[in-house]
Amino acid sequence: MKGYRVLLVDDEELALAGMEHGVDWPSLLVGHIYKADSLKSAKEIMRRHPIDLMVSDIEMPGGSGLELIRWVKKEYPQTVSIFYTCHADFSYCQDAIRLGAADYVLKPIPYEELEDVIRKGLLSVKKNMEIQNMEELWGELAREPQGDSPVELVKKLIAENLTVEISREELAKAVYMSPDYLTKLFRRENGMSLSEYIIQKRISLAKKLLVTTSLSVVEISQRTGFSYSSYFVRIFKKKTELTPQQYRERYGCDTRSPGPLQ
Repeated sequence: MKGYRVLLVDDEELALAGMEHGVDWPSLLVGHIYKADSLKSAKEIMRRHPIDLMVSDIEMPGGSGLELIRWVKKEYPQTVSIFYTCHADFSYCQDAIRLGAADYVLKPIPYEELEDVIRKGLLSVKKNMEIQNMEELWGELAREPQGDSPVELVKKLIAENLTVEISREELAKAVYMSPDYLTKLFRRENGMSLSEYIIQKRISLAKKLLVTTSLSVVEISQRTGFSYSSYFVRIFKKKTELTPQQYRERYGCDTRSPGPLQ
């Protein structure tokens, strides 16, 4: 690894020089430092160079740091941002955190303390890189003809857990992916969202239980992973245009046709 890439943004030349020379960048494994003195120059640098972490002031020519971080979050979401500013306004801090800033540091602080803040930010960068690498690996495996793809593994997990609630986060963790990446991959390969697929499978199981058992609607809702029977009835009717009881009466054991189960 050649080192992390850091962008320092401040309209004060002394502040930029202080950060550049006051922080022990080699100890943080930073290999490239870029400097910008305005919103425009910061954007130009980010368009030309991949940036892992940005340390920015709030007020600068041509726009604010808040505007910059909003743009970075949209265009380069993998970049971790830290505000290093003399503005102690709580509303600024709130906006910064809301926009995804990893930290909000007030000037002046000892460079050793600033290093600790940057170190934490770089740990987030490292974690994001590891997640991205794992997702790319799974993506490659998904294209291999042999073995189960991550999506197929998720489908198996869903089938094995239809009787209990299982979250998107739990499924993503099981296949070493982020929830958002798994959601996109699942929709791309199946033409439906993860939640739609889970409901489809639970409704299919509910249909089978309705026509082959004498379990009550409440019991069936519990055995198909629905927290509340009222929610189960509502979803079941939305998908089948029949209430569970109506479905049982129409396709139950005393009729010749069990009805569509898929």
